[in-house]
Amino acid sequence: MAQVRKILIADPDLESVRPLSRALRTKGYQVHYAPDGSRALEVSVLRHPDLILFDEACRLLDARTFINILRTNPRTDDIPVVVSTGQFEADRMRGLRDGFLRKPFNIDEVLSRIEHVFRRNEAAKDLKSEAQEIEGSLSQLSIPDLMQILGMNKRSGKLTLERGNERGEIVVVEGRPANARVGRAEGEKALFRLLVWSEGTFTFAPGGNSGKARIQRAMDDALLEAMRQADEVNRLLPGLPPRNTRLVLAPEADLTKDQHPVTAQVVELLRQPRALGEVLDLAPATDLEVVGVLHTLLQKGVARMAEGERDEGGPLMGPAELHALRGRILRGKGPTKEATAKVFVCGSGPSVARRLLSQLPDIAAVAAEPTAVKSGFGTLGRLDLNELLHLDFCVLPPAEAARPLWRPFSAGGVGALLFDTSEAAVKLAYFLAWDIRMPVVVVGHPVPAELQGAPAGAASVGEDLTEAVRSLLILALNPAPMLPGVPQQVSRTVSA
Repeated sequence: MAQVRKILIADPDLESVRPLSRALRTKGYQVHYAPDGSRALEVSVLRHPDLILFDEACRLLDARTFINILRTNPRTDDIPVVVSTGQFEADRMRGLRDGFLRKPFNIDEVLSRIEHVFRRNEAAKDLKSEAQEIEGSLSQLSIPDLMQILGMNKRSGKLTLERGNERGEIVVVEGRPANARVGRAEGEKALFRLLVWSEGTFTFAPGGNSGKARIQRAMDDALLEAMRQADEVNRLLPGLPPRNTRLVLAPEADLTKDQHPVTAQVVELLRQPRALGEVLDLAPATDLEVVGVLHTLLQKGVARMAEGERDEGGPLMGPAELHALRGRILRGKGPTKEATAKVFVCGSGPSVARRLLSQLPDIAAVAAEPTAVKSGFGTLGRLDLNELLHLDFCVLPPAEAARPLWRPFSAGGVGALLFDTSEAAVKLAYFLAWDIRMPVVVVGHPVPAELQGAPAGAASVGEDLTEAVRSLLILALNPAPMLPGVPQQVSRTVSA
């Protein structure tokens, strides 16, 4: 008979604890409770729980002190601790080994995090064997988790990663990243790209490495910097053209001789027309540095789209991005080949639906005049991203009386487009952003205050619907909450 796993909840807020305890017991876990940090430490030593959910509001011991004490005690140093925190305090929690949860709790998210931690710990046991090669799926065990395990066990070897037709590798020496390669990128640039992969497979082969170390960061430092750069890149990408758009220096551009080294790299590459993705690959600097320079050059008119690019339109996403999006949609659905996801259209009246159908290229309406246009409920049309991936554009009635319909019909959604800031439309977008945890892209308006800090992200773009859909799909692949205090528009200004 399988051993019952024990979970300790340390949280002074009984209103949060009661429903969480019931859900955990229903799943078969044994639950212990502590109202403060001191009592949680006592229970940890006496009961040795398999996992601790520690709320940062606990008195007597704060979360980081509590974790540090556990790590210095041989009896408790292996107990995973997941910290719970307020919606707008989560940014301070980055870097915690076992992650954090936002309050108020989403029970499904809590259960998923617990199962994820237990799966990771099982993989950690396998990795402790010096000679054993292991392999698995990145949807079950993320690359940052793998890297943390390798770092804690001071392992050496090569981590090989595959995602569709892409292949990358990370070399680890004594628990530190020594080098990484993916496509044309190598070193830190490649490492930061690989650490955000969420789909694909991995294989770790133990062994020594005689190559030159191109990365000088410790494991924790590398992981934190990768997360920071990924967040910044995700905020900036919606303001750039698609990756296959060719860019070139403007003939009339006034270039100063005293240029920042990264600016000089990008300028030299743009002396002939190059696709944005090619510039990212060829420039030695990190993607964040290159994206920042491109923003500035485009804004100042130093760089522009090559002749004919504005009319060609290109695909919304590249093959690797489409593969990753399809994998995310199909996660947990078994061996299904085709994937269809919903994008919700939030706005006032039928004019919003008609605008979408008339201005979004390649969308196929379900009928000459879809019934959903007037009724405000149903599917408007379908956009085929490729032969295996489709987007259905749907509307939900924004009236408060229709709220009971929102949750059941939001299943399968990857995000929402908000076309106006009317009270009803924003309420619907707020529900999708906070309750369903979808990313939201606001078309032609700043991000409303109600959506700032949304768990899966909220961004503002101009009136171009193709760009709006592209931005939404990028957010769906790489959720990046916009925290209060940052500008509401997608940033377009980065110093070169």
